[in-house]
Amino acid sequence: MGGEWNETSWGDLVELKYGKSLKDYKDAIGDVPVFGTNGPVGWCDKPLCDFPSVIVGRKGAYRGIHYSDKPFYVIDTAFYVAPKTDINLKWAYYSLLTQDINGMDSGSAIPSTSREDFYALQAKVPPRKIQDSIVEHLDALNDKIELNRQMNATLEAMAQALFKSWFWSGAGFLGH
Repeated sequence: MGGEWNETSWGDLVELKYGKSLKDYKDAIGDVPVFGTNGPVGWCDKPLCDFPSVIVGRKGAYRGIHYSDKPFYVIDTAFYVAPKTDINLKWAYYSLLTQDINGMDSGSAIPSTSREDFYALQAKVPPRKIQDSIVEHLDALNDKIELNRQMNATLEAMAQALFKSWFWSGAGFLGH
C-alpha cells in the first residue's frame, strides 16, 4: 500500500461551509442531528449537509472537531467540511483532531476560527487507499474502546448493586 504522501494545505483539500441559524432545535424531535461548535446540540427534520462529514467549531472558547456519519444540520457557530478532492472525510476528521483549532484565534472579543487560518493549516495526505486503511484501523480501535467503556459501566453498576445489597439491606455480607 505504498505511495507518496502529498504535503499541502487544508484549503487545497476542503471548503468550509457556514452553518445556518435554526430555531427550536434543542427541544425538537427529528432524525437529523444538529451540531454546534461543541458537538451535537439537538435535532431537526432537514439536513443542511446531505452527506457524512466533519464539523469544525467556529465561535467560542472551545471549538471542537466532530464527525457525523449521516446527513446533519450545522448551526451558525460552526462550519462543515465539503471536499474539493477525493479524500476520505473520516480520515480528514481523524487528521483534524491532531490540529490545534483552539489555538487559531481571530483576535475578536469572542474567540473564533477564521476560514483563512484553517485553510493555511498544513496537511500531509496519504493516497486514498492508505486513508481508507487508517480509518478502518482507527474505527476498529474506537469500537473496542466503546465496548470497554460499556463493559466498565456495566461492571460498575453491578458492583454498586452488590455494595447496596451488602450494606443497605440490613443483613450485611457477614450475615448480621
